[in-house]
Amino acid sequence: MNWHKIGAFQVDQETSCRFAQVSGDYNPLHVDPVLARRYQFGSTVMHGVNGVLKALDCMLKMHGCTVSIDTLKVQFVRPVLHGDRVDVFSQQITEQDFKLRLSVQERRVQDIDLKFGDQSGIEPEMVTYHPVSKETPQPVDLHFENTRDLEGMLDLVWIPDTVQGLFPYVMKFLPDNQIAVILGLTQIVGMHCPGLHSVFTGLSVHFKQKATACDRNLKFTVLHRDNRFSLVTIGVTHNTANGEIHALFRPEPVSQETYTELQTFVPKNQFVEQKALIIGGSRGIGEVTAKLIAAGGGYSVITYNQGKQDAQKIADDIRSHGGRCDVLSYNVLSGQEVNITNCISNERISHIYYFASPLIEKGDRLLWDNTVFHKYCNFYLTGFAALIEKFLCDAAYGKQPITVFVPSTIFLEQPQNGFTEYIAAKAAVEAFVQQLSAKYPNWIFHVPRLPRMLTDQTSGLNVKWAQTTAATMLDVLLSINTSTR
Repeated sequence: MNWHKIGAFQVDQETSCRFAQVSGDYNPLHVDPVLARRYQFGSTVMHGVNGVLKALDCMLKMHGCTVSIDTLKVQFVRPVLHGDRVDVFSQQITEQDFKLRLSVQERRVQDIDLKFGDQSGIEPEMVTYHPVSKETPQPVDLHFENTRDLEGMLDLVWIPDTVQGLFPYVMKFLPDNQIAVILGLTQIVGMHCPGLHSVFTGLSVHFKQKATACDRNLKFTVLHRDNRFSLVTIGVTHNTANGEIHALFRPEPVSQETYTELQTFVPKNQFVEQKALIIGGSRGIGEVTAKLIAAGGGYSVITYNQGKQDAQKIADDIRSHGGRCDVLSYNVLSGQEVNITNCISNERISHIYYFASPLIEKGDRLLWDNTVFHKYCNFYLTGFAALIEKFLCDAAYGKQPITVFVPSTIFLEQPQNGFTEYIAAKAAVEAFVQQLSAKYPNWIFHVPRLPRMLTDQTSGLNVKWAQTTAATMLDVLLSINTSTR
């Protein structure tokens, strides 16, 4: 059967915060852009259940009649970033059975199987639910090993006016109790189990068509655990519904070594001549590089886009132990006019380290995903070129030597299935830098093919790391420092 497009929608950060109010799911993955950048997807994402209800809203707008859900099954395939345009498609299987599909730029993000029942004129008796307290609740910081036989109960949230604003046709044509239960499912995952470190992967719920009363409470019990994937299957019971939900424990953010820990094994004054601008230095490899250079007597200036607090924390750690470090806001994609070439008073930048990167993900096509490729190119080529141009246009740098470090990847020598677009973008970086080296012989460019290292982006991989990120980067920095002297 063919898919028929029935609508489209977009969800922004403000909308996700409103959805958190009506569902009780305040997981920072959805509502805190600064914390979420350290999580698995690199930014905040739409609640999966928000997408389900948006899809139902598109469908009910088209059908325009009161219905009752008998069975709802959902597979959450991939996250939806805020601002993504989500297209909604439908297939009618029988008179009562439908399939819905959500996609972003032709990439599947959700599959929904829907069976309508016969309400037979019975209207469930609704109780008055209460919104969560004015103080934003915090999700449980639960770990996979603590979920055996876990069970609990939560109060459903019901704020009709806000639900009406978010999903007008769902509110008009679906029973209130079904909407409230669906909203409660995301609260279980995001706030209770797995809680803070959660990823919602799927749900299957059956609604009782003849129920005439609606309890305020929704109960959940962990039924099954899969250690291989940190996956939990959770049974859900309500007097009007029962079912199962599936969720993963996502990796916790990686904590790199502190500045004092790195001071112990960096040769004294090894980097004393460096005045280093570190693009993307508020976490990961950039954070480690900033600390290593400062520990070796150098001066680090780390840039951030959203992670101001992270960047400031790193700088405070370095300065409080005698090192030199400053922070600077800089977005490589915005083209904003920042006086970045003069970020150290009365001193020239001697080294540029470029670690700006989007979320590294696999493409979704058999051979080539152009959208993913252009995302990488925007960071690795366009953003990098704009930065270098700022320095070339500054009289203090145009004819004076400066060392530029822009990482490539070992994947160019060890191809990885699914990362074709990433590898191609890094190959383009190497070619671009080769041209820059020929055109500006006074500048020194380093494009090392770095191995995969432990960062927020790789923490979920089942990999035995040969050495720490700091040890790997120190070896790289020492080799570069020796070659440029």
